[in-house]
Amino acid sequence: MTLRILKIAMVGTFALTMSSAAFAEGRQVGQYSLFPEKTEELGNIMQMVFKTLNHSSRSYEHEVNDALVKMTLGHIQFAKDNDLLKEIVDDKGETERPMLARVAKMIKQTGEKELALKAVFEQTTCHFQLVLETEMQPGVRRFVSPFGHVLTQTVRMGQHDLTEEEIYNVWQKPLYERYGEILGVPLEVDPWDPETRLITVRIKDFEQVSMR
Repeated sequence: MTLRILKIAMVGTFALTMSSAAFAEGRQVGQYSLFPEKTEELGNIMQMVFKTLNHSSRSYEHEVNDALVKMTLGHIQFAKDNDLLKEIVDDKGETERPMLARVAKMIKQTGEKELALKAVFEQTTCHFQLVLETEMQPGVRRFVSPFGHVLTQTVRMGQHDLTEEEIYNVWQKPLYERYGEILGVPLEVDPWDPETRLITVRIKDFEQVSMR
């Protein structure tokens, strides 16, 4: 995983280097960048990636999504300690309702249920910044639970007393089901598998409809 991220980071660095070379030759800054108006922002992002990966030697092997993973774990732990697990799922659903309600209208107009999964997994940074890789198939999204790597460390240090299976039962499964209710498209979550640690979300009774 770290090697893959590092390769991506090197590609980004190369793009920024090319932009600097273009500037040196009197050409437009960012000419070789996919985001010519965000060259400085991309540079800051790449610096953050390198700092994160370099920090691994000090305690444990960090991943780029560490901060978001830890924030989510802290949120769930607080809810567990204060008997608010149902409430945080309901609250998250209501927070996302404005976005999901718009998609629900589109689904009703087109009959394209796949839009439900796109809204939850592809069109929101809430997912793809937390989960670095997601397998996408018609009517199905699948990814490895993002919490185990950090939990190994935080449970050892006494920061959390959660397990991945517990998080699946009290947070992930009920949350995706709640999203489905708001979208008007029932979403089913496969049972937890401790061997694969895969989270698989399916559209119930999925039948693909052409958008044409």
